[in-house]
Amino acid sequence: MRSNGASGRPAPAEFVEFEIWGARGSRSLSPPLSSIANYTSCYSVRAGADLFVLDGGRGLGVLSRSLSVEGRFRGVERVHLLLSHSHMDHWEGLKDAEWFWSNGNGLELRVLGAEEAIETVRRGYGHPAYVPLEVLAARTLRRLNFSTLEVGETRRIHGWRVQTFALNHYSGGGKNKNRLDTLGYRLRSPQGFVVAYLCDHEPSPATAQDEERMLEGAHLALIDAHFADRAQHAYGHGSQEHAASLARRHPETLVLAAHHGPTHDDRAIRRAHARHGKGLPNYAVAEEGMRLTFNPRTRRLGAPRAISR
Repeated sequence: MRSNGASGRPAPAEFVEFEIWGARGSRSLSPPLSSIANYTSCYSVRAGADLFVLDGGRGLGVLSRSLSVEGRFRGVERVHLLLSHSHMDHWEGLKDAEWFWSNGNGLELRVLGAEEAIETVRRGYGHPAYVPLEVLAARTLRRLNFSTLEVGETRRIHGWRVQTFALNHYSGGGKNKNRLDTLGYRLRSPQGFVVAYLCDHEPSPATAQDEERMLEGAHLALIDAHFADRAQHAYGHGSQEHAASLARRHPETLVLAAHHGPTHDDRAIRRAHARHGKGLPNYAVAEEGMRLTFNPRTRRLGAPRAISR
């Protein structure tokens, strides 16, 4: 998977790199219509031989291609995919991942999530709907395995710490309301970088304590901002207004409004950010191609860089 003719140079092992590959909620925009987000959820955190991926939406295909051709990924040996829940827009990118179509690439892939999500993924790619991932991995990956996680669990993986929290997500409403086993993640790298991932999530007074626990001391937080305003909260999704309130309570944390609603154009997303983000230098819109680097010496994130693809 690592190409000798790749562009860019590997980042020093002590630095941690965060990148956004998919920030659209529910469905991808095809053909691409937005300068903010076209692909369903996918975010990555990389340091040394480990690449942690937060959800496997359509952005995963873009990430996996970059992994195969860009020199900065050359040292990656292990990919850890953390699934938030079982909705298809959070795992549909798996079949398009380059590592399933490149023989003998040497990567190890571990897919982690709630039992409901793991079972849904395996069933979704099983016969006759598609080709089981184990079959795709037979001649491509060095290893593929699945691991289930419980709410309130702390898992240590190659020096990284993964903590899980319960999020409030559901589909439908009224008598047709169906809750999902949805996990939020607090991920800490060996270098001390901490990111909180709350997607998909409809906040309520009952969830406030866990939200505070997830963001306390985090350098970065990704928040479900499917809607613009709190009054619109529905279907297990939050808003830019709520994301901005978290940024206000956690001034040392960079809060990114993510999971942009599928019917919201760039103008609407930026308008909502302008209204709710006044006076908040630590609040921004999650945009595909955004890259942040954490320096463990200064314990700070560098300024966001936009990478065109």
